[in-house]
Amino acid sequence: MSASVAIRQERSASGHRSELVLRCPACSSEMEAIAVTSEPTQDRTVCATCYSALFMRDGIWRTISPDRAALLGGALSSYEAVRKAEGRWSNDADFYLSLPWRDTTGKFAEQWRIRACSFRFLCKKLLPRSVTTLGKQRLRILDIGSGNCWLSYRFSMLGHLPVAVDLSVSPLDGLGAAKHYWTVPGLTFPRFQAEMDKLPFTAGQFDMAIFNASFHYSQDYEVTLREILRVLRPGGQVLIVDSPTYRNEADGEAMIREKSAEFLRRYGNDDGNMNGQEYLTPAMLVQLEKLGVQWRRYTPWRGWRWALRPLLARVAGRRTPSQFHIFLGTLTPERMEAQ
Repeated sequence: MSASVAIRQERSASGHRSELVLRCPACSSEMEAIAVTSEPTQDRTVCATCYSALFMRDGIWRTISPDRAALLGGALSSYEAVRKAEGRWSNDADFYLSLPWRDTTGKFAEQWRIRACSFRFLCKKLLPRSVTTLGKQRLRILDIGSGNCWLSYRFSMLGHLPVAVDLSVSPLDGLGAAKHYWTVPGLTFPRFQAEMDKLPFTAGQFDMAIFNASFHYSQDYEVTLREILRVLRPGGQVLIVDSPTYRNEADGEAMIREKSAEFLRRYGNDDGNMNGQEYLTPAMLVQLEKLGVQWRRYTPWRGWRWALRPLLARVAGRRTPSQFHIFLGTLTPERMEAQ
């Protein structure tokens, strides 16, 4: 029996994992802790300070107020329409259970090859170091912008304790797609519909926060990172994985113009990124270090064809293509002391 299977069976037998203490999105007061179970014991909790309620529907905790949801609704609907039109989903559960190793639809095979390469590097190189550094076999991991939850599924299979957060509850490409993973015995993880800038958790609960091809959806990197650092435990880590990175803003802005024109041509709108910043540069990451984070960059090897892309683009007179790195952020001693 593998270690991950043993851990999943242990979870199933014990009936629960560690609790999550919620934070009221309306007034920021601490709310009651909820047990993370395969069979939820509660589907509603009320803030004792302002009486705002958080509730679970279809297995997903809804933490966005009706007023805020109305403001986000238009952009989210356009985003989901684009994703659906692109075909980033399937009616076959095997599609979700095969990610990131195989795209059974064949529509985005190259993108999933990139994701698989990054995930393999993460599992072989970074997670074991984090387990050693943090002194814990099971990491509580915040999966931010989780999409269809494939990463939370894989982390859970490895024996870790993921929490999936996304705006979309779509059963095709959002939190609702996690239904396909419940066929695995003993596997479960909590899902929260929430904004990455306003997380419904009290401070210091997570060992690691990971943006898996999602950090560029942030509309303000500093605001987003500040919120993530709030919920990390002392010594916790943040990972930015597979967000498009350019040497300078000129190349990033050129990408945005090209992408916008393509989306308008194909789908009639250009809301394919929820009005996010869409790319990173080294200068942007340096700017974020003022929050008390030290970055280390890793670049998984993706083959010669990928490595030669910048050279071929230069020869052809095109803009420099994006790179997809893994940025590991650790807290500075001063930041850790402040926490």
